[in-house]
Amino acid sequence: MIVKLDLRPESEKNVRPPKTRKIGLLMFCMLLIFTGVVCFVWFSMVVDIMSLNTNISSLNERNDEYRTIKVKLEAELRRLAQQEAVYVSSLSIMHQDLPTIEVFDSIDRSLARGVTLVSMTLSQPELKLNGVANTEDNIVTTTRSLLDSGTFSTAQVPVVNRTDMGPEGLRFTLSLAPLEIGRVNRK
Repeated sequence: MIVKLDLRPESEKNVRPPKTRKIGLLMFCMLLIFTGVVCFVWFSMVVDIMSLNTNISSLNERNDEYRTIKVKLEAELRRLAQQEAVYVSSLSIMHQDLPTIEVFDSIDRSLARGVTLVSMTLSQPELKLNGVANTEDNIVTTTRSLLDSGTFSTAQVPVVNRTDMGPEGLRFTLSLAPLEIGRVNRK
């Protein structure tokens, strides 16, 4: 049996804690600090992971939107390529048939109000216009405008069929001789 006796006076006995208490207290404080640091690091990692997951999901949504837009843009590009092919072919036709287009343009510009074309017949070298007019003056005005357009060299006096006058007006036939290619004079 071991008995320890403290022979110090009563005033000195409780003044100093033993060294083991200091070391224990120091270790407890270190453990609290370490636990606090670990909890802070763990919490910040959890927050960062949640933020990254949110960013990943928003990026995936944007990626899906961009894929949808890409598909729509590719379809639009195909449509525009087809439309461009139509324009290119139309342009080549216009360059090949430019005198024909000029003839149609001058006919369109020369029609007086109240004159409607029913048909056109081209038999070289003559162009016949069949139409309907409200009055004979409209037919004469159209004929003069066609001659003044510089596209036609001659115009025969229109044949008006007064017996075939329907509710739409007088039926007429006008024979025109277009100028040769390259001699069309726009006025």
